[in-house]
Amino acid sequence: MNGTLLLAASPMAEIGGQVLTTIVTFLAVLWVLKLLAWKPILELLDQRRETVSSKFEEIDRKMGEANTLIADYEERLKRIDDEARERHNKAVDEGRQMASEIIEKARHEAESITVKAKQAMDMELEKARLELRREVVEMTLTATGKLLSVSVDDAKHRQLVDDFIADMEKRKSS
Repeated sequence: MNGTLLLAASPMAEIGGQVLTTIVTFLAVLWVLKLLAWKPILELLDQRRETVSSKFEEIDRKMGEANTLIADYEERLKRIDDEARERHNKAVDEGRQMASEIIEKARHEAESITVKAKQAMDMELEKARLELRREVVEMTLTATGKLLSVSVDDAKHRQLVDDFIADMEKRKSS
């Protein structure tokens, strides 16, 4: 039985030996990695973490700059819009003022033309009155001369007619 136990113990011993060998090998590889690779790997990971961190900081900084530029451009656009609106309003006001000035000038010119036309009409009316008076005097003299058949000098005739017309105008006024 001893031999059977040995045979049965032998595969167990073999498996136990393999496990023990694997564990020792693993621990040896782990120790070698710790001595040779662990520190460079940690340093590489730290460098990568710092690189990523610095990239995020740079991105944040650039985003801040971009937001500042956007705000600046929006402010500039607002000022440009305000200036354009102000210029437009100023042009409209100037146009209205010019229109008012043109209308006022036209009104003054129309008044001036009306005054001149009235003055011209008054002058023409006065000329017509004088001409009518002259013709009335002439007709009266002619008619009086024919009626009287008497020779009265021209100056006397004119005086008589002027007196008659003046008398008629006084009657007309009252």
